[in-house]
Amino acid sequence: MNVIALVPLGNRDRHHSGALTRFRGEPLLSHAVRGLLRSGCVDRVVVAGPPHNVAAYSAALALVNDAEVKVLAGGGDRIESMRSALTASSPEPTDLVLVHDASRPFTPTATFTAVVSELKAGAVAAVPVEPVTDTIKIVDSDDVIRGTRDRTLLRSIQAPQGFRAATLRGTNTGDPLTELGAKVRTVAGHPHGMRLVSAFDLAVIEALLAAEGTP
Repeated sequence: MNVIALVPLGNRDRHHSGALTRFRGEPLLSHAVRGLLRSGCVDRVVVAGPPHNVAAYSAALALVNDAEVKVLAGGGDRIESMRSALTASSPEPTDLVLVHDASRPFTPTATFTAVVSELKAGAVAAVPVEPVTDTIKIVDSDDVIRGTRDRTLLRSIQAPQGFRAATLRGTNTGDPLTELGAKVRTVAGHPHGMRLVSAFDLAVIEALLAAEGTP
């Protein structure tokens, strides 16, 4: 049983944002793949993205310099890139597949191992989550408040999304977690697993890492 990590990328990097955004001197993609390899539970990594950015992705991952990392041309969006990466990785039905998000580059090792442990224990899919702390209101088409959601039952998902290879191959949509529904197990997420999409997000993760003395 191998653990294969897929990092699908979309068109956001056309404008040098997303996975190619630089943080602490390196693209987020470099940090994300390095985190996967350092977790100790991933055997190989496949990165796929729009063809026009493959050279940039390869240059970013030259900083990682690991033979177990493969970069290839995917599709025009993240869903197509995930399918390309899955096909190229040629997993056995019993292999485990982690679908990771390059915009969550500081996901802790404990999160990766927790997802893998759930899969090894028999889950067909697993994902890290964190409780929702904001009050969530329901509004109508006129933006009039119509109700309040019970946030004790709400969770925000992080990455990686973990699947048994045969299960992921058998899904037919771009949202396998929703398609699998009640079969998906959850594990505890972590603040460091936050998604980095703005300057504010980068400032927050910098503060979190600095507070813990993370180089």
